Amino acid sequence: MINIGNSRELFFDDYLLDTEKTTAERRLHRPIRKGEIFKLDMPWEGNVCGYFSVFIAEGKYRMYYRASQSGRRESYICYAESDDGISWVRPSLGIVEFGGSKDNNIIMNFEMLFEMGFKTFDNLSVFYDENPACPADEKYKMLCMYCGNGALLSLTSSDGIRFRKDQIITRDGEFDSQNLAFWSKYYKKYFCYYRGEHEPEENVRIMDKSYTDKVAHELLDPEKMLLREPGNGDFAFMRDIRVIESTDYKNWSNQRLINYTGEDLQPYTSGILPYPRAENIFVGLSMRYVERKGWTPNYDELCGREERLARMSGGSLREGLAITDGMLLMSRDGYNFTKFDEAFLCPPPENSDAFVYGDGFFTPALIETPSDISGAENEYMLHVVEGYRSSRGYCSIVKYTLRFDGFVSLHAGGTAKNVVTKEFTYDGDNLYCNIESSARGSVYFTLKCGDEEYTSYETFGNSVDKRVHFTCEDAVKRCKGKPVVLEAKIYDCDLYSIKFDK
Repeated sequence: MINIGNSRELFFDDYLLDTEKTTAERRLHRPIRKGEIFKLDMPWEGNVCGYFSVFIAEGKYRMYYRASQSGRRESYICYAESDDGISWVRPSLGIVEFGGSKDNNIIMNFEMLFEMGFKTFDNLSVFYDENPACPADEKYKMLCMYCGNGALLSLTSSDGIRFRKDQIITRDGEFDSQNLAFWSKYYKKYFCYYRGEHEPEENVRIMDKSYTDKVAHELLDPEKMLLREPGNGDFAFMRDIRVIESTDYKNWSNQRLINYTGEDLQPYTSGILPYPRAENIFVGLSMRYVERKGWTPNYDELCGREERLARMSGGSLREGLAITDGMLLMSRDGYNFTKFDEAFLCPPPENSDAFVYGDGFFTPALIETPSDISGAENEYMLHVVEGYRSSRGYCSIVKYTLRFDGFVSLHAGGTAKNVVTKEFTYDGDNLYCNIESSARGSVYFTLKCGDEEYTSYETFGNSVDKRVHFTCEDAVKRCKGKPVVLEAKIYDCDLYSIKFDK
């Protein structure tokens, strides 16, 4: 018997649904682009800035990122802050000299990293540790690929500005991506997700797997601008996501490959975080990597042709052929994920900086923000990188928005459809739903409890927490703690979630 208590139930999987009786369509929804909010155009920044972390800590929105420019040898770790997550400022930290001045927001340069044992620098992520047992001088934690040491390294800080070397988290992985960790309030332990690799199965398409640079150069046919696939495929690899866990951030479990539904595709980043409105659920805002192996006439017609060819001129075809976008993963335990093979975020409309290796680069954060519509309910803001490797010399953070619970819905159009649950129990006196209906659309709920059956009034509107009223006023209270089946008849409407509560 499923007991949902008063947890919010999202419909990204069949956990609560009787699939034989449910006829409503499951529909993936995409975030809405709102515009550029932060240009990475300072002299120490550039067009390959990446691996952003954004969160609220000690009353401020805080942003950490790698500042880097194509062709420049050194990268920097930088910090910005904001009162609303939209307008960002670079505080003058006075820590690192750049161009003869320390008037910048750089918190670490490679000289400082080199003293910690780094041979080169690639990536980072930062989080604020909400574990009540965390020491005050370790509340800010940074994870980095420990380049040259084959490991994932943790750094800690008391103020989020001055970090010190802490410990090696694991050596069992590849780590050349944004590796991240967080404390789960719900599961009362740390999760750490990082880059791994595996050999592809026989049925994986050539565009969905990769070769090492050495093998790729051996297979290159320069006249045809394509890569020949090796006959036995032994040289191919697939990027993947590994997970480890810990209760104290000191002792970590053995790594395991996360499981996910759908085709075996390449997640370049994981972007996994607890979902704020239902912390038993994890959401993965992943960047998906696709690498076509040869230049086709479509590339001649695709935006940014000359820039693409210029990036390939150095001998790395994937700099022009590879394209990324945003992919969605969702999980109820942190190990088994529902993955949607349909893109969650497509590249932006074609321009010289779109359809490139770097599109769909999510910051792993869902930030609550007011709607642009006065009086409307709050929504989530997502930060996405655009203009990666741009010829203009810098990339940008672009604001996207998404309704609460708005990842996936159960949908019905002009023909009424049914949603039927498995039998379950709950704790609550009222039923709330997240719906988006047309003027004529609606939902009717029916609560079946043994021989008793209660039907709601017509429910319609566009609200993330709409109370459902039953013709029997105390129907929900009567069935509390008893096995029930909930049915919904929906018409021209999207049903995103339900929640029983007091």
